[in-house]
Amino acid sequence: MTIFVVDDSTVLRSIVKTALASFDYDEIIEAKDGEDAWEKIKTMQKKIDLFILDINMPKLNGLQLLERIRAEDKKTPVIILTTESDKDKMIEAKKLGATGWIIKPFDKGKLIQIVDMLIKK
Repeated sequence: MTIFVVDDSTVLRSIVKTALASFDYDEIIEAKDGEDAWEKIKTMQKKIDLFILDINMPKLNGLQLLERIRAEDKKTPVIILTTESDKDKMIEAKKLGATGWIIKPFDKGKLIQIVDMLIKK
């Protein structure tokens, strides 16, 4: 299993990697913003099994990246991370095809629970 984590915070990417250590994954790929992620996605040969995207990032935000991902891939689960309880952005993410979201700061157990649920589908 390959997980792609996109967030402009190095600390948050590290927290997500630590939280997911209990899963049997082959690789966690990281990107510092949506543009960096999109460049990696376009050239990647392997299948991504789960995306974890921050909404608020420079260059290309999480919603814009989600829209690009869904244009190419309708099935892979996408979890959205946000520091906001902004209902409009969450509704937009759902319309664009997000399969789950977590409001930061989050409990590692909550992330594990959501990831576990999505990868078992």
